[in-house]
Amino acid sequence: MYRMINVAPDDQKLQRILWRESEQDPIRTFELTTVTYGTSAAPYLATRCLQKLAEDGEKTHPSAAKIPRKAFYVDDLITGVASVQEGKRLVKEINELLDSAGFTLRKWNSNSDQVLTNIPKHLRDDRDVFELDSSTSTVKTLGLVWEPRTDCFRFGAPKWNIADPITKRVILSDASKLFDPLGLAGPVIVPAKVFIQTLWKLKCQWDDPLPEEFQLFWHEYRQNLIALDSLSVPRWVGPSSDCISVQLHGFCDASERAYGACLYIRCTFSDDSITARLLMSKSRVAPIDNPKKKTRKQSIPRLELSSALVLSHMFEKVRSNLPTTEKPFFWTDSKIVQCWLASSPSRWLVFVGNRVSEIQHITKEGCWNHVPRTENPADIISRGMTPAQLQYQSIWFDAPLWLHQDTSPWPNDRNDNSEQIDSAALEERSIISLPAAVQPPNEIFSLYSSFPKLVRMVALIRRFRHNAQAINRNSRKDGLVSSEEYEQAVTHIVRLSQHESFRQEFLDLSRTGEVRDSSKILSLRPRLIDGIIRVGGRLSGAPVTTNRKHPMILDHRHPLSTRVLAHYHLKLYHAGQQLLVASVREKYWPTRIRGLAQKIIYGCVMCFRA
Repeated sequence: MYRMINVAPDDQKLQRILWRESEQDPIRTFELTTVTYGTSAAPYLATRCLQKLAEDGEKTHPSAAKIPRKAFYVDDLITGVASVQEGKRLVKEINELLDSAGFTLRKWNSNSDQVLTNIPKHLRDDRDVFELDSSTSTVKTLGLVWEPRTDCFRFGAPKWNIADPITKRVILSDASKLFDPLGLAGPVIVPAKVFIQTLWKLKCQWDDPLPEEFQLFWHEYRQNLIALDSLSVPRWVGPSSDCISVQLHGFCDASERAYGACLYIRCTFSDDSITARLLMSKSRVAPIDNPKKKTRKQSIPRLELSSALVLSHMFEKVRSNLPTTEKPFFWTDSKIVQCWLASSPSRWLVFVGNRVSEIQHITKEGCWNHVPRTENPADIISRGMTPAQLQYQSIWFDAPLWLHQDTSPWPNDRNDNSEQIDSAALEERSIISLPAAVQPPNEIFSLYSSFPKLVRMVALIRRFRHNAQAINRNSRKDGLVSSEEYEQAVTHIVRLSQHESFRQEFLDLSRTGEVRDSSKILSLRPRLIDGIIRVGGRLSGAPVTTNRKHPMILDHRHPLSTRVLAHYHLKLYHAGQQLLVASVREKYWPTRIRGLAQKIIYGCVMCFRA
């Protein structure tokens, strides 16, 4: 396929290679003119050419034009049709469309010989079994294979190296050979996942032989997989031209070791017959305690909720590829999960609320129902099962019996039983209502909008207080406000604003010299210097002023911060944001200063007009 796609002449020079037949021959330079396998852009270019071909063929080959967009994986085509006549027409169209670009399809096969009537024999593939895992060409895996003659999926047990001692490395190698993308044999793989997790708990070394009991378990697990050779699952799940209704039904469940979900497709036909088949499943092992990450073992209700989330993600993926107009149904055997999903996410604690919110968003088109545990097929995947046992579990492959009937015998228990469930199990968020005592800023900050006028007023008030004291009768101050009085007034104003904004921080710094971890100024490493909270930092030994080493911290929500930035904005002749921030921080450190600076600049009439 790649060699049928030409590269633009300007890009061909980027695909030059050096070659010679022998050491005696001169080196020759070649330019590869087509897409080359192994280059990073090759898969994209090939896929994009297929999509472009589909766009160009929408009018001439309408049916075939849909195939390259959804049924190709690089150069492999897997698709299906509802009838032989439709299959013949599609084969003809897709061959004409792809042949027009030089993409000749080979290795054709089908479960119907009539569909391939017009395909030349040299373009057919006469194999009886097709391995759907491309990696099986080098490593024999538990691969999902398709048998065209019976139109069934089958499984092949891997070939084990019995001579090797059982170590953690060997077990992971064996587990990587289990290929089941649809999860049709999901219950068989769950014990392997749980066993690997057990080895992690024991902290076994990679190449140390495992204890005898674990070796016996893995030998028995290998032996049990042989029974999968006789397991057969029909590929066709039901939808066809005479199908009048298609529904998706999802089940989820959890145990102490694992949790999972399975999805079924239920089809109702024109003759009133009903079929329900397993579409896919997924499983996860239950998380374990991890002190480093501060995670703990989850409760069963939380695992049940996690399984519902897995079901939601699985439904979301299937819904985009299998559009149906029918309302989907979701089933769980947990009353607690049903109660969680029936309420607003804000009612529950963080872990539950986040997952409930996501589940409700994805499954808003459907409804959640309660199903008895004995009739829940997801119970099988949450606990695991041997292949021999799975073969006789019709509920796993064909869903519960009541799903093959009309809606009358379906479980129907949608009552809200939250009052009967322990509040601790529900993990309901505690709601505490307290009267909010909001203390407004001191009235002095509203007397002047100009920072210098505010400072001079405070300086004069402090002078009046000084002169009014009898002890200062012979040292009264008069005349213009001195620079010393001005700086003392600034310090007084800043201290007053900090007492209003950082009351708890003042108490903590006075007692222990440190603020709490929950403090909003913790990252500034604040320190208390002469009654003023200042930035800590690493400039203690720098040859600069105290204000530059340790700027005074201000709250961006306090009116004083607005007065300070507005003053500097005018002082610097309407400076921009970067200059304004840098200049203010030479003495003050307002929190979230950039947003406040932007607000000051946008509110300046002269800057707005400019």
